[in-house]
Amino acid sequence: MGQYLLTLDRTNWKFGQTHINILCLAIVQQSVAIPVLSILSDKTGNSNTDERIPLINRFIELFGVEKIDGYLADRGFIGTELYGICSLSH
Repeated sequence: MGQYLLTLDRTNWKFGQTHINILCLAIVQQSVAIPVLSILSDKTGNSNTDERIPLINRFIELFGVEKIDGYLADRGFIGTELYGICSLSH
């Protein structure tokens, strides 16, 4: 297989008094994001770079940095460290 375009997103729900916060790394295939790795957190609010980097590093451990074609995320995921890690394959 070729390289993968990665995307990062999070979703947050509240179930009673419990916060469910999922940070998910997905592979984009034919305009569909297919989740491959995730982190579950019980905190509220956005993730930070220290929480995001392990997802990218785990992807690299499993698939190799050469499999990363690019990285997409919205403005809530600002952090040059992630872009630096993902650009190692180019």
